Amino acid sequence: MSDKESGSTPFYAGGLRFSCTQCGGESRCCRGRPGVVQLGQDDLARLARAEGLTEEQFIQVFCRWVPEGNGWEFLSLRDLSNYDCVLWGKNGCSVYEARPAQCRTYPFWPFIVEDEDSWKSEAKDCPGIGCGELHSREEIEAELKEYGREERIRRRHKEWWEDEE
Repeated sequence: MSDKESGSTPFYAGGLRFSCTQCGGESRCCRGRPGVVQLGQDDLARLARAEGLTEEQFIQVFCRWVPEGNGWEFLSLRDLSNYDCVLWGKNGCSVYEARPAQCRTYPFWPFIVEDEDSWKSEAKDCPGIGCGELHSREEIEAELKEYGREERIRRRHKEWWEDEE
């Protein structure tokens, strides 16, 4: 049971340290391994604007639909063949100021700050966790709210045998 569910004080009540180190230039959360970056409508609009495209064009060029396994699928940024984010360029994130909420709020995601064990587990993959800037409880809770604020874009998944409309 999480701190929030139990009504107790969250383990991060005194704040948590995090500053992105870009993994010594590797930026492992953005590059080199497959990932899913779910998009909400605000994300899509902001990213399309940043790229000078319509939302439909942005989806065609930069996105994929990921099946949820329940008859639905959600919109995600796609990966390149080397598993870099499709928006990763030679100088880093090409849309850094417009990046999706999922990217902006990392590592303050519900399952990461659920408890101290989860935070420490994530720190094994992210060298920025536990060092750098101290983020207050209020900042963390604002990030959690932002992370969950917008519903992700979903659509009903059509099976191959279903007629096209």
